[in-house]
Amino acid sequence: MKFDAGFYQRYYRDPETRVASREDALRLGRFICAFTSYLGFSVRRVLDAGCGLGHMQKAVREYFPRARYVGLDPSEYLSRRHGWVRTSIAEYAPRAPFDLVICHDVLQYLPDREAARALRNLSRLCQGAMYCSVLTAEDWRRNADRGRTDSGVWLRPAAWYRSRLGRHFRPLGTGMLARRGYAPLLWDLERPWP
Repeated sequence: MKFDAGFYQRYYRDPETRVASREDALRLGRFICAFTSYLGFSVRRVLDAGCGLGHMQKAVREYFPRARYVGLDPSEYLSRRHGWVRTSIAEYAPRAPFDLVICHDVLQYLPDREAARALRNLSRLCQGAMYCSVLTAEDWRRNADRGRTDSGVWLRPAAWYRSRLGRHFRPLGTGMLARRGYAPLLWDLERPWP
């Protein structure tokens, strides 16, 4: 996959072809940060894994102004332009883990082996809360706008991701996960429904 200027123009900047706007990303980022704060996580380090244009960064700055934000992206174009760390989620090995990891619509761009390695690495990178969303085979059939959503991806069943994420994280609902061992207080109707 070539994550060049043309890719970001089509899927992120052009109002006629983009999947979501900057405002959509900011709303999602604010939700992620607000929910993480609500759960009581102390956030000093944030990893935006596959950060793209960095639209989540503003929300992180609003909610956690003292936190160190690290944008990670494999795009040479964006890393040069925005100063992101240029590497794959499967390969990234910082000295210390992160309190909040955001991994939004990235894993579908990785072939099976690399995606499995990325999920294992995310379990090492995250010591607290993680937001993880990914286009699944079920989403492609039921939810995706096929005219705007990139079809050049690996579509795997949601169960493939759940089984791997469930080894190290517990689901909190809405794409939010907590590192196993951390049990935030949630009322029954706030928890994911069976």
